Amino acid sequence: MGARTRRRGDSMNNLLERLGGFAARRHWIVIIAWVIILGGALLARHVSGGEFVNNYTVSGSGSALGLDRLNQDFPQQGGYAGQIVFHAKTGTVSADQDAVNQATSNVAKLPDVIKAVSPFASPNSGAVSKDGTIAYSSVSWSVNPSSLDASYLDRLNQAVAPARSAGLQVEYGGGAGQIGQVTHDLKSELIGLTCALVLLLFMFGSLVAAAIPLLSAIFSVGAGLSLLGLLASATTFPTTAPTIATLLGLGVAVDYGLFLMARHREQMDAGMGLIASAARAEGTSGAAIVVAGGTVVISILGLYVSGVAFVGALGLAAAIVVAVTMLAALTLVPAFMGVAGNNIRSLSARLRARKAGISAQEQAVRTAAATQEQHEHSAFARWGRKVSERPWPWAVASVLVLVVLAIPLFSITLGQPDNGTNPTSDSSRRAYDLISEGFGPGANGPLAVVVKLPQQSSSDNQSLLTTMTHDVAATAGVASVSPATVNQAGTTAVFSVVPTTRPQAPETEDLVNRLRDDVLPKEHVTSYVTGTTAGTVDFTERITGRMVWLILAVVVIAFILLTMAFRSVVIATKAAILNLLSIGAAYGVIVAIFQWGWGASLIGVHTTLPIPAYVPMLVFAIVFGLSMDYEVFLLSRVHEAWIETGDPHRAVAVGIGATARVITTAAAIMVVVFASFVLSTDPTVKMLAIGMAFAVLIDASLVRMILVPSVMALLDERAWWMPRWLEPIVPHLELEEGTVEPASAAEQAAGRPAAEEPAGRPVVTTATEAAAEPATEIPADVANGDAAEATAGAATGDAAKARTRTGAATEASPRHEPPPGGPAAPVGGAAGSEPGS
Repeated sequence: MGARTRRRGDSMNNLLERLGGFAARRHWIVIIAWVIILGGALLARHVSGGEFVNNYTVSGSGSALGLDRLNQDFPQQGGYAGQIVFHAKTGTVSADQDAVNQATSNVAKLPDVIKAVSPFASPNSGAVSKDGTIAYSSVSWSVNPSSLDASYLDRLNQAVAPARSAGLQVEYGGGAGQIGQVTHDLKSELIGLTCALVLLLFMFGSLVAAAIPLLSAIFSVGAGLSLLGLLASATTFPTTAPTIATLLGLGVAVDYGLFLMARHREQMDAGMGLIASAARAEGTSGAAIVVAGGTVVISILGLYVSGVAFVGALGLAAAIVVAVTMLAALTLVPAFMGVAGNNIRSLSARLRARKAGISAQEQAVRTAAATQEQHEHSAFARWGRKVSERPWPWAVASVLVLVVLAIPLFSITLGQPDNGTNPTSDSSRRAYDLISEGFGPGANGPLAVVVKLPQQSSSDNQSLLTTMTHDVAATAGVASVSPATVNQAGTTAVFSVVPTTRPQAPETEDLVNRLRDDVLPKEHVTSYVTGTTAGTVDFTERITGRMVWLILAVVVIAFILLTMAFRSVVIATKAAILNLLSIGAAYGVIVAIFQWGWGASLIGVHTTLPIPAYVPMLVFAIVFGLSMDYEVFLLSRVHEAWIETGDPHRAVAVGIGATARVITTAAAIMVVVFASFVLSTDPTVKMLAIGMAFAVLIDASLVRMILVPSVMALLDERAWWMPRWLEPIVPHLELEEGTVEPASAAEQAAGRPAAEEPAGRPVVTTATEAAAEPATEIPADVANGDAAEATAGAATGDAAKARTRTGAATEASPRHEPPPGGPAAPVGGAAGSEPGS
């Protein structure tokens, strides 16, 4: 049977080709549009942008219900708590009592303050240390203090000025320490982008080619963060959302630009015309970007499975920026390609062409065949063959390394770090240390017990409250209990409980659960344990309980996408297992550094701390999605070579040889971008940076370069197995269209691909499909290109162009088995062609 003409109107590849061709041809229109988008987004963000606020409230939890009841029935005892801490370096605080009272009175007059109580408001307030050198005023706000900006912090500083003028040290603890806090990521961004530029220069040997992914990253991340700021005026995003979105956005933006530029550069090195090459790069690598980026976005949005708005909002913020970077990669990068022209080729190649007195494209045509032959025998390809020849030892050794790295994971302690883990340069840390010194560590996280009083006499309710406070005071882990306060209606009471341990300690979490489960239920009345510390306990427990569901959801989604892309359930299963291994190893590294303290001082962490519950969840969703990038880009080339050659071992070697340099560079960029955010003062950001950097490093080295080739060699042809009953059910998603061949003279003149189907890639269809599908008319431009190619190929005797394109394409199995007749000519198309090609 003859070759079937490929359907042109319906495929994603075709749509992307048209988009890439348009962007490269009308490059200035696209670039100006993006300038307008970026400028408009920045202006709108400045005018109407919202603030970022940390809200750890877990809807429906005991702490949330208790806070709601306080705000409803006892507003003077509700709100968001904070402390103004006073320290007399010489003498006692009581010596400056008037200054403290004046400062507290000034704070009470600030906007959004519900109340501010001086430590000298009553003789036995319990807010003055035994030695008299430390005291604190209790303040509650009607809004989350983290939503208050730097101008409010200036007003707070003015309010406490009398105390400072009296010679007292004044610090802000609890929620007060969150006021006016702004993240500064510029240094990390500059370091990351500079390192990325160096790596891209090494990769391409051309400043122009190296600059294009970085320019795209700047445009897309800037626009994405501005959009995020606008959305913050309508919904709540955590204060760390911009940092996490920037961290992830920069990494994927540069990587996606790199993948497109590498494919375009490869095709230009093979002599393809500029517009045709940009279109083909968009239709091939662009399709892989859509799948890989879509997987990242879906994985991150899976954080909503946690059932916690805080975590879901972090995922939404990162997903927004990643989606914008995908759009920029598919439009702005090909536009920059159109502007750059032949300047994206290496300087050495252009100088050789100038010395020979020929055009850069003609020089590329002359050297393309030799370059393609080198790719299959490159060092990376030889490495792939070496691993494939002895897969068992390599596979076992790699798995053992990953298992050893994951061992610390089994001792992970989840919890929310308290202010004692902040750097000493923060006022919140200094306030924490002063309160710990004067009142014990538990005073930094007091618990509030809210009681719904039954309808009985006030004396009976007073007796009830006395019994409850006595029982709580007698509970192990309780340092002190305050007298109960009842609202005017006599319906709600509240008393505070100070633990003996710091807020982040596991013993404090045990105390919260013990009070809820054993102590308070003795009196058979409705009661709640609330407060910031109890809220973090609920936060951790909710996320921990949903972690398994997130893992299942993300794995299933990735499994479906990979099955669609590669028509193999084996490939999808293998990818899920290997990704879980690499993420487990990254978790182990996080625990070893931050919880065990191994090397923590090297990154500016001088105390051990628990792992915030949302960090493993966030790392899993992000890294699992990112690992799909490398999986898709590597296996799409392996799959391409498998279809063309019919040799699974050779296909692995060719796939690694064609992509390893690009994937290694992309991973190195991702690692340096992530690692640059270790400079953040926020320990949680440091955790995310270290975890994701190690995960990408492990994935690109141990997994992609050792485990994948060894497992693929062990699976052999079985790697591409697909149950026949699934074939008609699973949609087909084509990622790569084939290898790149040298362009003919006619193609150079026309500036388009030689033919609709690249050489060496048979159209895979079943006999039923071939009979049922009507022939599609081939557009005139493609037909003319085919004619020109046939003429040029015959004149030059180009063996690659003499390859038969018909074969038994329509007889190939629906599982993409290789065409009859054995391997074809050597497979070309290395994404990372040498700079001097």
